[in-house]
Amino acid sequence: MPTLDAVAFRKNIKAKRLAPVYLFVGEDVRMIQSLVGEIEATIDPADRAFAVDRLFAGDPGGAPVDVVASARGLPMLGDRRIVIVLRAERWLKPKRSSKSSEAADETEGADGDESEDAAADMGAIEDYLAAPSPSTTLVLVATAVDKSRRLTKRVREKADEVECGAAPPKGLAERRDATSTAATWVRAEMTRVGRTIDAAAVTLLLERRGLDVNGLRGDVERLVLYTEGRTRVASDDVEEVVAAQTVIADDWAVVNAIAEGNVALALREVALRLDRGDSPHGLVGQLRWWVSSRLAEGEPGRVAAALDALFKTDLALKSSAGDDRVLIERLVVGLTGRALPKRGWK
Repeated sequence: MPTLDAVAFRKNIKAKRLAPVYLFVGEDVRMIQSLVGEIEATIDPADRAFAVDRLFAGDPGGAPVDVVASARGLPMLGDRRIVIVLRAERWLKPKRSSKSSEAADETEGADGDESEDAAADMGAIEDYLAAPSPSTTLVLVATAVDKSRRLTKRVREKADEVECGAAPPKGLAERRDATSTAATWVRAEMTRVGRTIDAAAVTLLLERRGLDVNGLRGDVERLVLYTEGRTRVASDDVEEVVAAQTVIADDWAVVNAIAEGNVALALREVALRLDRGDSPHGLVGQLRWWVSSRLAEGEPGRVAAALDALFKTDLALKSSAGDDRVLIERLVVGLTGRALPKRGWK
């Protein structure tokens, strides 16, 4: 089946041409979220609770037979169901234990077939792919796939495949091309939101972030947020907002920066915390403590608005009403005001 880029995919969606099966592959999480969201948007908002299922491959309720049962179900409202299977790399590129790796030659055939037990477990998916439901769109989302595996081959034969994030470049020429593509994308994103960005700023951004597409998206969003009200992004802005990759996050740097009234530093420290895998809910808890104790001591007039912002952010995080990183960054910008008297807030 065809391999599509985002532009071709969106043309099909706009023309209301939905494929029976989609395979989204890549590390660009935000692009995948956006494209899968466009598939969901083909269902009337009032019907989505009944017409859209989100399952996690390998988790309880996410076994192959569960996915097929959901996909075979008839629409309760409207004329279509959407079944989204996240973490499908567990099926299409599963991790092997050392023992299973040692035995791989004995359990796999020449074309990458799995063992009899694994093949039987995936048989329900293969049967579905051979005759997909005409009233369902099945969406498989995977960070990567093993193209030699039997199931991956079957999926790629039947699905419209959408690549979301290229593989790391190999060699100087590929890296040069990838860097040029990334620079073009950064400039295009800035233009899209009404900004220009200096060439030196683009260079510094790529030096600090590299070609990590998810990281670049986050950095661009922070720069847009930081330069709100301006039309030009300069190297100084990148210097302020985008941390070098060698910098290690400090657990208290976010609240310290907010207390100092330094929004650029606060945004940079939030990025470091989230990039290393810290929980957004944990950050909200730490910010709630800072508001209730330190902000209440230093500037009590700001507490009510700060608590309201915390409450709204916490609710949005728990209800998945927006991107976690964006929600936290907007909260931090809202909390950062005049510098407080330094009393030692660690």
